[in-house]
Amino acid sequence: MKEQNILILTILLFITSCGMKSKQDLTENYDKNKSEIIKLKNYFNEIVPKGFIVSIRYESSDEINLFVYEPIENSEKSELLFQQWNLNLDNYEPKAQTEYEKKYNGKTNSLEILKQKLNWNDETFAELYNKLENVNCIGISNGNSTEIEYGFKGTGVFSYEIFDKNLSKELQEKYSDDCSQMFYKDNIVLKYGSGAIGSFCIPEFKRTK
Repeated sequence: MKEQNILILTILLFITSCGMKSKQDLTENYDKNKSEIIKLKNYFNEIVPKGFIVSIRYESSDEINLFVYEPIENSEKSELLFQQWNLNLDNYEPKAQTEYEKKYNGKTNSLEILKQKLNWNDETFAELYNKLENVNCIGISNGNSTEIEYGFKGTGVFSYEIFDKNLSKELQEKYSDDCSQMFYKDNIVLKYGSGAIGSFCIPEFKRTK
C-alpha cells in the first residue's frame, strides 16, 4: 500500500510539473496578443450559427475534443448534438449509435452531419487552429461569453473569459472569487478549470487587499 501511494504521488507530481503555465504567462500573452485575441473571439462567434454552442480544443492540428449543442425548435433550450474526445479530423469513422448513446452522447456522431449543420468544412477547422496557434491558445467556446483556453497548469487549464462589454464594478467583483476566476481588465476575466481530479483554488488568483 505504501509503495502504491508513493507511485500515485509521483504520478501526480509529474503531471502537475508539466506545462506549468502561470498567471503571469496568461496576462502577458493577452497584453501581447490582445488585438488578435479579440479578432479570434469575433471570428468564432461569426462562424457558429445562431443558437448553437460549440466547444473545441485542439490536441494537435488534426486531433480535437469537440462538443456541440443545437437549439431545440420553438424553445429557448438546447440539446447535445455531438461530442467526441480525441477526434482525428483526417481519419474519423463513426460507429453505429445505440439509443442510449444518442441520449447521452449526442444525437449524432457523424462529423459530416455536424459540418452541414454548422456550415463548416475542413478549411474551417484548419483556419480556427491557425488563429488559435497565432495567439498561443488551444481551445475556444461560445455562449453568454466567449472562453478562449490558453494552456495547462498541471491537469487544469488557464483561459480568458471575454465579454462583449466592459464589466461594471459589481460584475468585476462577481467574477473575482480569490479562487478559480479573477477580473483582469476591461471585459476580460482570467479563469482556471481544475480538470479531472477535483476542484481547487489557484493562489495566483488571490487578491491582495
